[in-house]
Amino acid sequence: MRDAFGEIIAAQQLEVPPALLRFHGQPPVRSQGLVTVEGGSRWARLLAGLAGFPPPMPRTRFRLEVAPQGGGHIWQRIFGKYRTRSHLRFDPGKGRAVERFGPIELELTATAQQGALVVSVEKARLFGLPLPAALCPQSAAMEYETPEGHLGFDISASLPRIGLLVRYSGYLVLPELDLRR
Repeated sequence: MRDAFGEIIAAQQLEVPPALLRFHGQPPVRSQGLVTVEGGSRWARLLAGLAGFPPPMPRTRFRLEVAPQGGGHIWQRIFGKYRTRSHLRFDPGKGRAVERFGPIELELTATAQQGALVVSVEKARLFGLPLPAALCPQSAAMEYETPEGHLGFDISASLPRIGLLVRYSGYLVLPELDLRR
């Protein structure tokens, strides 16, 4: 079952590298790799922590667990001993991905640019209420295929007037395909 970004890639016929097609076409239940986490000011780190993101940390082990649930997928990111959980689904009416982190819901678009999948936040809600643009998180997020064939990522979120909340970058080694499915 494709994830939300797999649905966007298919609907828009985006040209993305094979590792991204493979990952989003049928997300592996578990994958692992390495990640580095950066944070902003003390206030920014506090806000990022409330959304479930870890504090800054040097290169550390990273796991991603993806499980189908409720017309979408639960994404559990494990940064060393810290866990961040979200629910990601595709909204076919809007052609967007919708990701929920606790009380925060983001509408995301994706485009293909120079061999990468670039994801942007278009709208945000807090407890179901739309946030004005001045309070909407901004994202500089992309996924790409590394020279080793891994799924590389560079994800960041910031807020106007506060700055960088969190940035995490690294890669996931994709498990071998199970061709018996």
